[in-house]
Amino acid sequence: AKIHNKYKALLDPLIILASKSPEKFNNASTDSICAERQYYQYKMLKKITNKRDEFATRFHTKPNGEKISYRDGYQLADVFWDLRNQTMAKNIMQISEKNQGKKIVVLCGFMHRYYILSELRKLKEGKNIILKEFYEK
Repeated sequence: AKIHNKYKALLDPLIILASKSPEKFNNASTDSICAERQYYQYKMLKKITNKRDEFATRFHTKPNGEKISYRDGYQLADVFWDLRNQTMAKNIMQISEKNQGKKIVVLCGFMHRYYILSELRKLKEGKNIILKEFYEK
């Protein structure tokens, strides 16, 4: 219950921030809340899905007809979240390298932002790439 309640409590301020102007949610403070929320979603909630039998004994039928347990599906969602964000950052970096000296605008859901920025900071080391907010001059 503590894990689930903490996860829900982290989501509430994000819902409020999402209704405001982009400057209000495109910042380090919101990134921190998003990162913690995602940690709870994909790392801490796994403690629940791994422990409770109903996640192992209930199944979803995938488009190909194969059945997958909710537990296994949740494990795959965690892996997919990391892969998706890493791939987006790599694609952004490839495009920026092909367009050196030009401004690149990146749009994504704000819950991806903290992860993508973290990856881009790693990938840009030693390269002449500047990361800026849309509202920075």
